[in-house]
Amino acid sequence: MSSSMLNNNSIQISISDEDSDELGRMRVRVRRKRKKQNQRVKTELTRRVIRFFIKYWTVLVFLFAAGLLVFEATRIGRKPSSVDHTEHGGVKRPRIAENSGLGELQKSSSEKKVEGNLNRLDPMTKVIGGVRQLCLELLPPGQLEQLDVRADEESESPVKKVVYMSDNSIPHVEGIATISRRRSEGTRFNLFTGNQTFDQRQKSFEVNETAEVHCGFYNENGGFKISDEDKSYMQNCEVVVSTCAFGGGDDLYQPIGMSEASLQKVCYVAFWDEITLAAQRSEGRIIGDDGFIGRWHIVVVRELPFSDQRLNGKIPKMLAHRLFPNAKYSIWVDSKSQFRRDPLGVLEALLWRSNSVLAISEHGARSSVYDEANAVVRKHKATPEEVEVQLAQYRRDGLPEDKRFNGKKALNEASVIVRKHTPLTNVFMCLWFNEVVRYTSRDQLSFPYVLWRLKVLKNVNMFPVCTRKDLVNSMVGLVEENSAVVLATLAVILLALLSPVAHRKQSKNHPRPWLQALSLYIQQPNILATSDMHPPTQSGAGAAFIFHRTLTEGPENTSRPVGKAQGFIIPIQHFANSEFNIVYLTFDAPEFSGSLSVEAKHVEHKNREELTVVGGTGSFAFARGLAVFAQTDNQTYHVKLQLKFPNRSQKIPG
Repeated sequence: MSSSMLNNNSIQISISDEDSDELGRMRVRVRRKRKKQNQRVKTELTRRVIRFFIKYWTVLVFLFAAGLLVFEATRIGRKPSSVDHTEHGGVKRPRIAENSGLGELQKSSSEKKVEGNLNRLDPMTKVIGGVRQLCLELLPPGQLEQLDVRADEESESPVKKVVYMSDNSIPHVEGIATISRRRSEGTRFNLFTGNQTFDQRQKSFEVNETAEVHCGFYNENGGFKISDEDKSYMQNCEVVVSTCAFGGGDDLYQPIGMSEASLQKVCYVAFWDEITLAAQRSEGRIIGDDGFIGRWHIVVVRELPFSDQRLNGKIPKMLAHRLFPNAKYSIWVDSKSQFRRDPLGVLEALLWRSNSVLAISEHGARSSVYDEANAVVRKHKATPEEVEVQLAQYRRDGLPEDKRFNGKKALNEASVIVRKHTPLTNVFMCLWFNEVVRYTSRDQLSFPYVLWRLKVLKNVNMFPVCTRKDLVNSMVGLVEENSAVVLATLAVILLALLSPVAHRKQSKNHPRPWLQALSLYIQQPNILATSDMHPPTQSGAGAAFIFHRTLTEGPENTSRPVGKAQGFIIPIQHFANSEFNIVYLTFDAPEFSGSLSVEAKHVEHKNREELTVVGGTGSFAFARGLAVFAQTDNQTYHVKLQLKFPNRSQKIPG
């Protein structure tokens, strides 16, 4: 380095002779040493933390699972309610307290505590602008008792009359009919729905004073088979709360929270098929002589028109105006929910107060039909192919990609549907039903499309999720809580059984000599042996075979059995070319039990094969190591195991 560069790029500092360079180097070394000590402390602390988690991770997971189990156990059973029953029609029916707007159930000596959400009447609330408000504001109890069904008013709807179409486009007077299994080829349309062509579908969205639509029950060979007694009962319903359970279905949850006025003016109808009827009978739920179970009038439907039970469930859900031809209002409640509010009060709060003709809940998780389609496929609720057909058509028709339109969420959660039976809402429900038949049974996908296409339907109340939660006690959450308890319990049990920590104390106090020299033998099958000794499944000379053999502690076939060996392996003469071997060793002996999973390691040897031990259970939990297979003179296989376990410093040789 030149002197000019030194003068231009450095600062000269004068030092005395006593300030030696050695002192400077010592200071540098001291600083570096301190830095290294700090680094060592941090590194050592990190290593200790890592070692702690590696050593005790199973204990931590065990404690977490146990805590989850305790937490979920305390959640279930909170806020129990009591039910007072009186006999009616040979079955028990809840008695409603007088002058109770929320329909509080009377307490008696026969009160029964019910777990979870069942029979809860406490109101749901939400916080708006820092103020807590009710999710559903019903009228005071006294005013609820004075409610009556509103008389028909002059409608400004552009649709004045609805004509239900058949296959050959001949108008058909609506009614309830029997069934035929005939279906249109390649579609789910049948003699119940009528064979709606695509051109008829497009035309059905055109708004005229007289609307012509396919809407089920189109002829005497294509609908539910319902008894004349049930038909007569349904024709007299002016306001109806309905549910259904087909194919075994869910339990029947009794409605609660109704006023005395609603008890006199509202029908509660549950649709069952014969499978559900038999299942409920086996549980002791018998329909009374009057056709009731509690508050529900049970309508047994025979010969359902669809093989898909979800699609059968759309009939009472969407076509209440066909099932109850004289009803003015209907409330649909999903079978996994318990309706817990006064029906007339709900009509007043969700329809009359806002001058709406349809009320349905917004979706709680998503707001775009395209996002919902992805979720449907991801959760395996429909195949990707059928969802893509539906969404491709909606894109071609121009359904907006944006997540909102008309100021509302694009998606609904249709476990509760409150509506007035008007020509326009009847057309809407028919169009919605036809989309479900034509495409997927996931009605969340088709609701936004039909609402968007039928632009004249404006007065729809898309109420928030908290209002829906106030309307019903959902049993889905209870099932999820029970599932959480089951999972937590399984986690505790599995960790207790499989964790090496669980076996550590026993291993220290009772050393197992057989592990010190784990040398076992796979015996060839005896032709006259029992059925669990299967000869190898071969595909030719020298080919690979699937085997199921006895595992013994000695080479003789009379040696003590200690377990089984089964899997897929290449014959010994081809071990050098082995590419894919899987062996599963299961042990069942007084001194040890469990299993080992062994896979090929692709190590070439002339007379033996080395496979990798990739895991185990029981006494062999989390084992790793090698399994060496070699053939003996008497055609048995000799297995030598070299194993090591987590948190054990010594390797256990074979």
